[in-house]
Amino acid sequence: MSDIRRDLDKDFAYKRDRAIYEAERRKHSVYAKIPGLAQLANEISLAGIRYARSLINESSSEESQALLDEMNRLSQKREDLLRANNIPLNYLEPEFECSICQDRGYINREGSSVTCSCYQKVYLERLYQVSNLIDDGNTGFDFFDESFFSNKRDENRYSLDISPKEQILAIKDYCRNYARRFPEDAPNLYFFGPTGTGKTFMAKSIGIELIKAGFSVLYLSATTLFPIIQQYRLNINRDGVSSEQAYNNLITTNLLILDDLGTEPFSDSKYAELLTLLELRKAQDVNKIAKTIISSNLDYKRLFQEYNERIASRIIGEFKAFQFIGEDIRILKKINDY
Repeated sequence: MSDIRRDLDKDFAYKRDRAIYEAERRKHSVYAKIPGLAQLANEISLAGIRYARSLINESSSEESQALLDEMNRLSQKREDLLRANNIPLNYLEPEFECSICQDRGYINREGSSVTCSCYQKVYLERLYQVSNLIDDGNTGFDFFDESFFSNKRDENRYSLDISPKEQILAIKDYCRNYARRFPEDAPNLYFFGPTGTGKTFMAKSIGIELIKAGFSVLYLSATTLFPIIQQYRLNINRDGVSSEQAYNNLITTNLLILDDLGTEPFSDSKYAELLTLLELRKAQDVNKIAKTIISSNLDYKRLFQEYNERIASRIIGEFKAFQFIGEDIRILKKINDY
């Protein structure tokens, strides 16, 4: 995912160069039409150099002031000449989209180079584009509706001495803190439980918060993941994106959300492919941030049944698990709509 910043830096450099080029083009055109304007611009430049040198050489205040007055006089003469020819005073200056950083994308703050707000805005937009997450105004911790979860405890049904509402509120608090602290104290997460109990919602909510904080996130369903890996193995490119780049994104993204594990079609290779991906992300996480959230309908017992022991053991041993319980929220919402 580091290619996002690399491409964005190129875009900003091109945008700035283009603005400067267009200003130079306008300048040459105006100089050709107004005699003496080019010479006047050169005199202003030389006057500015002499004034700067006087300050560096600690010349007398009278000499420095005289040079400053001369520079101001020449600048005024230039403005009068432009006005006389109905040319805006800023016509010869580059038209940068951002006046703060002048399309550099970075500004100097207390001796350090930091990203400008314009750069950060575009960067976040790019993160959303590649993440497959959509901030639709209905997903996120602030949109969580606990009313769909029952207060009734049923240990026989859920194997937990806690109500669905108590369980989901505890999970929400953990997930919210997970996003706030990320990447500190951020283990891999395994969400499991029946369909419609909030697993995808919580995973996406974490992803949205991390994107807002500037982290790269990639959301994929299991049915989408394995074709990407297969295309990489066969070197098949799709939609202008190389299979190598798509596979590399799986490894390098700060947070990979793998949804609905266990719903993908069976294949002899999927076990090895998933294990390889988890191993590569674990190695990536040594030097760079690479956390993974997996959601599935499979509890530990079914995980061993559906996948080989190596994968099940890897998930159990290296992922913090959360069980989701309750009714199918999607069905409840449909019932409430009638």
